[in-house]
Amino acid sequence: MYNLPVFTTAFRVFFLMSALEAVAIITMWLIKLHGVHVVTTQLGGTDWHSYEMVFGFVRAAIFGFVFTAGQHWTGKFLLGGKSAFILFILWLLGRFAFYLPEPYALISFGFDAAASIFAIYRLLPLLKQKNNRPPFYLITLMQLALFAAIATHYVGTWQEYYFHAVRTGLLMTVLLVAIIAGRILPFFAGVVMAGDKPKIRPGLEKWIWPATQITIVAFIASEFHNIASYIAAGIFFIYGVLHAVRWYNWRPFASFKFPILVILFAGYFWLFIGFFFMPLYLSKVFASLPTDAAYRSAAWHVFGIGAAGVFIFGMITRVALGHTGRPIKASPSISFAYLTLNLALLARVIIPLIGITYANTGYLVAGSLWLITFVLYLVKYTPMLVRPRIDGRPG
Repeated sequence: MYNLPVFTTAFRVFFLMSALEAVAIITMWLIKLHGVHVVTTQLGGTDWHSYEMVFGFVRAAIFGFVFTAGQHWTGKFLLGGKSAFILFILWLLGRFAFYLPEPYALISFGFDAAASIFAIYRLLPLLKQKNNRPPFYLITLMQLALFAAIATHYVGTWQEYYFHAVRTGLLMTVLLVAIIAGRILPFFAGVVMAGDKPKIRPGLEKWIWPATQITIVAFIASEFHNIASYIAAGIFFIYGVLHAVRWYNWRPFASFKFPILVILFAGYFWLFIGFFFMPLYLSKVFASLPTDAAYRSAAWHVFGIGAAGVFIFGMITRVALGHTGRPIKASPSISFAYLTLNLALLARVIIPLIGITYANTGYLVAGSLWLITFVLYLVKYTPMLVRPRIDGRPG
């Protein structure tokens, strides 16, 4: 089984699984919102939906990218064949936790945690690289630490902190996107935008990693005291400004001729917009308004669909082309998918803010556009991911 081309390198199996998860979970979520329970979940729909999008969809894409890029950066074999198959099985077995009764659910959560542990183990060789930066491992370790709280919640303890744990996982993902973008986006842009080279300011770059850690700590603390929440709001705003300046220095407007590049800039744009939304959420500005829940949800979906979803989609379309021996150029259908994904974000954020009675319409429109996006990906990319490279090279 693990000799199949789909297990040759990490991006193949995990980009495929990420897209399949994106379609499966949102389809089930939309059906549940309309009162039809095709598959019964042990916890509420929002609990399940949030967890699966962060630790199912997003984490699979992270596995696919980090291992593929890591092997390219170091020239060392990190994951493939049997090891890729093992990580895939652990991740897959973790996807059943919400559909099983105890104690089987806890066993499934255990497999999900084991997937992160195994991934960390396979990434250890990267720590020996002199030029390597630590965020990949530290953030993965932090995500792993969250599993204890989430799994414990399943048996009734720490229930009030469940969403805080999941949201912290999403925040860590967004910050990981910021770090990955800093390593690859200026390079990608510099290759194709000969007359508009991105500006990289070392003084700004040296603050990205410390600011990432400060932001994580501030958000974790925000759940436990109102003053900490207001402090976190200020930190998030400052961090948003930092990323907005960084984004502008990379000359994003010169990328409009290249859809496969502009989608990455779009994902990074939503990242800093999310950091401007978060102070409204943390400072409870709209707490007295009927639309407060919509504003809080909007803040997280700018991160979830925008910073994570849009950037991930840009990466899984680009990396799969280059690493299967194909020209790095978006096809018309994928360029259209770039549009539908960004429209999905706008629909999910804006329509519920019009009024609470429009919320379900917003969910349906956004979910439908999301499904169109990832179905187009599966139609176009599945043959690439499950077959050998067209140039005959390994990988």
